[in-house]
Amino acid sequence: MTIALVHDSYDQKHLDEVKAEMVNLGAPVIKAVWMECFDMYAALEGCHRIRAAKELGLEPIIDEVAYSDNMASTISSYDGDEDYPISEICDYANRSTIIVF
Repeated sequence: MTIALVHDSYDQKHLDEVKAEMVNLGAPVIKAVWMECFDMYAALEGCHRIRAAKELGLEPIIDEVAYSDNMASTISSYDGDEDYPISEICDYANRSTIIVF
């Protein structure tokens, strides 16, 4: 599985905290859009959870969201700094940090 982290958010202290929790909770569930053109998912949330899963050898469980022009804020767990259409967030996923499981 390949996942693009479409947000630039990264904090080592937070990553360490997430990893510690994930040891007990297991693989995270991540809302993501399948991008056929890039052959990967574009994660709408969970940049730290995805990185933590990779480091712990866990593969995230994808809760697939449809590619649409709906605003990302309609997804309750969207963790972007600003609100954009889902399509706009995902269209440039290939320019993001890419994690391969």
